[in-house]
Amino acid sequence: MLTLAAPWWLAALPLLAGAAWLTRTRPTTAPGATALLHPQTALLMQLSQQMAKPSPPWWWLAGCALLLIALARPQWTSDAPHQGRNFLLAVDVSSSMKAQDFEEQGQLISRLEMVKRVVDGFIRQRQGDRIGLLVFADDAFTLAPMTTDQALLRHHLNTLNNGMAGQRTALGNALALGVKRLQSQDERSRSLILLTDGSNTAGNIHPLNALQLAQQYGVRIYSVGIGSNQPVMFPRGPAQSPDFKQVPMDEALLKRLASESGGQYYRAAAAGDLTRIVADIETLETIPLERQLSQPREWYRLPLSIGLGLLLLHLWRTQREVLPC
Repeated sequence: MLTLAAPWWLAALPLLAGAAWLTRTRPTTAPGATALLHPQTALLMQLSQQMAKPSPPWWWLAGCALLLIALARPQWTSDAPHQGRNFLLAVDVSSSMKAQDFEEQGQLISRLEMVKRVVDGFIRQRQGDRIGLLVFADDAFTLAPMTTDQALLRHHLNTLNNGMAGQRTALGNALALGVKRLQSQDERSRSLILLTDGSNTAGNIHPLNALQLAQQYGVRIYSVGIGSNQPVMFPRGPAQSPDFKQVPMDEALLKRLASESGGQYYRAAAAGDLTRIVADIETLETIPLERQLSQPREWYRLPLSIGLGLLLLHLWRTQREVLPC
């Protein structure tokens, strides 16, 4: 189906018709002009008769019209039914996610950085799935609504950093916000993937109250505990040595959230664990999605290139008419 993203540009097309009319009716000599004596009077009279009624600049008009069509951004979309999934990713960005207990290519990286890399690969492999993204620390915030726009999701994912939502962990707020965002989705596929390394230490909603909301609206929670139970390294300032401490994780709570909502609990203590967990989760919820519009394909390049070519052709023809051969 062909649509226009900015159809208001077509309102300027009548202006081109007006420009053509003015070009055709514009007088070639000013009224009351003084006559001039010239030795080549006959030649000048012949040329003036040829130029008295200039033809409209059709190449220029066609080129400008195509440029306006390109500005209107023609797009092609298809709406074939397909199999897909609904996922909402809730990523913990609290200060504890700075802990460097993951290793990749011989280098230590933080828990948040590891989550970002694995989730980025997860998003790139999704074709037609609806995915949303929220972050939480002292409170929970939606970064991207449920969408099939992979570029948008990956852009927001790459902007995540520790402390952008505070330092502590509001698990209850994250769950409640996730349930709210999933209410409008197909009730057969309301999946919340909770990626966290801690326990509930902030927020005004208790995780068990949020669990009741999840049960009420049929939201399944897949909780993923990030990191090990051992003391881990926390980077500090450039002139300070790293700090080692243990981050408590309320694993019993995460298991309860998953089991009582119909989901599943996972523990990711290494990079390979996290990759396998995400691959496992993506196979759990597959439903036929109702005639969802695909991402539109932009067609503005075609009228843009043809329009510019016609304008260049008009410029070349105009020069040949003025300059001697």
